[in-house]
Amino acid sequence: MKITIYILKKITLFVSLLTIFGVMVVLGAYLYSAPQLPTIASLKNIQLQTPMRIFTADKKLIGEFGDVRRIPVTLEQVPENFVNALIATEDKRFREHSGVDLLGILRVIKVALTTQEATEGASTLTMQTARNMFLNRDKRLKRKLIEMFLALKMEQELSKDEILELYTNKVHFSHRAYGLGAAAQVYYGKDVTELDLPQAAMMAGLLKGESAYNPISNPERALNRRNLVLSRMLSENYITEDDYQLALETPLTATKHTADLDLNAPYVAEMVRLDTLNRFGREQAYTQGLEIYTTIDSKQQMAATQALRQGLLDYDRRHGYKGPELVVENFDQEDKQALTTLLSSTPSIGGLEPAIVTQVSEQSIEVINSKLETIIIDWSGLDWAAKFISDTKIGNKPKKASEIVGVGSLIRIIDAGPKLDKKGNIIAENQWQLSQVPEAVSGFVALKPKDGAVTALVGGFDYLSNKFNLVTQARRQPGSNIKPFIYAAALNKGFTPASLVNDAPFIKVNEAIDEVWRPQNDNLKYNGPTRLRVGLKRSINTISTRLIDAIGADYAEQYLVKVGLPDEHMDPYQSLALGTASFTPMEMAMAYAVLANGGYQVEPYFIKEVRTSDGDVLFETTPKIVCKECEQLIIERQLNADTPSPEIRNYPELPVAEEQIAQLVMDPRDAFIIYDMMKDVIKSGTATTTLKRRQSSLLKRNDLAGKTGTANDYKDAWFSGFNSELVGSAWMGFSDHRRSLGKFEYGGKAALPIWAAFMEQILAGSTEKHIIQPPGVVSAKIDPATGKLAAIGQSDGIFEYFRDDNVPSEIAQTDNNLIPEVLIDSPFDEEENDESTNEGSIF
Repeated sequence: MKITIYILKKITLFVSLLTIFGVMVVLGAYLYSAPQLPTIASLKNIQLQTPMRIFTADKKLIGEFGDVRRIPVTLEQVPENFVNALIATEDKRFREHSGVDLLGILRVIKVALTTQEATEGASTLTMQTARNMFLNRDKRLKRKLIEMFLALKMEQELSKDEILELYTNKVHFSHRAYGLGAAAQVYYGKDVTELDLPQAAMMAGLLKGESAYNPISNPERALNRRNLVLSRMLSENYITEDDYQLALETPLTATKHTADLDLNAPYVAEMVRLDTLNRFGREQAYTQGLEIYTTIDSKQQMAATQALRQGLLDYDRRHGYKGPELVVENFDQEDKQALTTLLSSTPSIGGLEPAIVTQVSEQSIEVINSKLETIIIDWSGLDWAAKFISDTKIGNKPKKASEIVGVGSLIRIIDAGPKLDKKGNIIAENQWQLSQVPEAVSGFVALKPKDGAVTALVGGFDYLSNKFNLVTQARRQPGSNIKPFIYAAALNKGFTPASLVNDAPFIKVNEAIDEVWRPQNDNLKYNGPTRLRVGLKRSINTISTRLIDAIGADYAEQYLVKVGLPDEHMDPYQSLALGTASFTPMEMAMAYAVLANGGYQVEPYFIKEVRTSDGDVLFETTPKIVCKECEQLIIERQLNADTPSPEIRNYPELPVAEEQIAQLVMDPRDAFIIYDMMKDVIKSGTATTTLKRRQSSLLKRNDLAGKTGTANDYKDAWFSGFNSELVGSAWMGFSDHRRSLGKFEYGGKAALPIWAAFMEQILAGSTEKHIIQPPGVVSAKIDPATGKLAAIGQSDGIFEYFRDDNVPSEIAQTDNNLIPEVLIDSPFDEEENDESTNEGSIF
């Protein structure tokens, strides 16, 4: 008996000592780990890393950038099937334990004591959440201890649902998808709330091994893992036998999806990304969920993209078909796997889909696309494809489909939309045509002249195939697109729209370098003395060269710099009058905004504001704004600044902050007169023929002005045009500066259709937005032959605008020399209708 009592005492003492030792170990471990645990505040205010998201002005998503892809969701949005699958496979006692599963920990300790490493997991969902939020994946005992205490602390501060929500948003699903919200988009292209049972089980099973059980890279193992998850859900009574069997029979549906964008504006998105990185740094830009709102108008952006692509395709068709991208040797139509591999590895470019020719008939072909769908292209979609020989020459028009392609040819096709009969009824939903990726390139930009806000920007045909932004990075010769500013400089030097300048061969000898310059008109025709208005609308080269000769090349350069064109990309030579400088489409649009807003310089901008993930404004652009009424108010302030009367000094506030008022850089009178002269380019000048051929609705408007531009040897084609609320500039050329677009590819033929298609869509149904005639501009009736004042009763007299300090004083010599008629603010009436497209080039 005494021995038994003795043994019991020893056992009790041993257990007590062991308990004390255990408590001391736990206490020591806690004291060791405590300094490394996060604070309570950090547990309750966890910030998830989320990418920056870029939106249009009307809140359409156009870009998403970041180190991780995450779409935060609430637990209410998460399908119950996913939560049940997660608990069934990862932590069956999640709802019961306090953050640490004791049995699992004992197993880890046992393995650690025998192997000296913590190779076993047994982590609860709370412990996994702690590791994902604050720790790394190191399996050493030190990290496991910290993880345990952190899990206990989290369970004290957060509810089970809050822990589940954190886990669901933080866990990595591979392919840079963090959180279930992003994973649902990446793997299934759907919202998290739309995941069905098999998909939810797949997502839960993937967490066991992001690569090993990935449905995209390892579909067979992923399917087995999904089925195991389903069986555990069944054993835990989360699903019924019928649900289980139905889910087992469901095949894998996961494929990789890119970011689900609302609008295609990749060049703008990239501009915003770079600006944000420079402004805020990589960490803040990529991880803190910044929301960036741009100035882009989604309707205008879609119209610009469509117009630019169609303009390039139309140009490309005019120059013939260059043949298939490749021809499959030993073509076997039945080898579906080989066809699928080839087509899936050939990306769609600018809406042009890859397809393989499977059959060639007399005047039609049969092709299969990347979905292995059979498509028939009839002769109306093939007959354009004369053989390309050079940029200036094409072969004869084909008569048979076999002259164009053969079986096994990898080609590009495009859907031209519904096919209509002669009455306009739809007879087919699709109208497939043979196409090809254009080698020519183009850029288009539109902005508001009041403050420079960019409303549409397309930097190329397709961003994925060419990321070079032609709007902001391509410096090209503007050709005649520069002439309105040469004419404006001349008006400021005393010329008028009625001034006569001799349209005749021009020779300039530079004796210093023994060089002779002989600029010519494109058609080698000359008309003698010509009014400036006619010279601008016909884009006559010799008129521009004589103007710059009269005002001086140095002055012309200074004037161009004044309106915002960069000095470092032009030289003060007389050839500047014909556009031998180098500017980007963005710079040309900015300069044209000066004409559109009445003479004020604005800076293009594309970011409106940057907000934090909480909605707070982090940055807001404060652009220069045209404020014509501000000038008078500022003058009144200056006049009344010294008055002792407080009543007089109580003047109204400025509508715009004084530091935001745009600077006046061109006399408003000159800006208005040039605008009125450029309206003739649309109505009866170098733009008219193209607009008439396309039966453009723009010809019915009276508020539009513009100018074509063609550089030497047709290497660059331009058109820039505007009304008082919108400026657009289009350029077309080749990436190789030496390559010509081809003979007769003027700005009015190559670039104008892009601008016209954009404006036709955007201005449809809108009221006209004229530039208001400013004070100091008068209208006088002149003799069209001499530019002098017309006599009263002169039948062929026309009205012309003048600055009030530069109205002609001489009267044209007629049989009835009477007092000249000068009308103030009378409407202009130009009766000429010369449709010559005498676009100038540099030689």
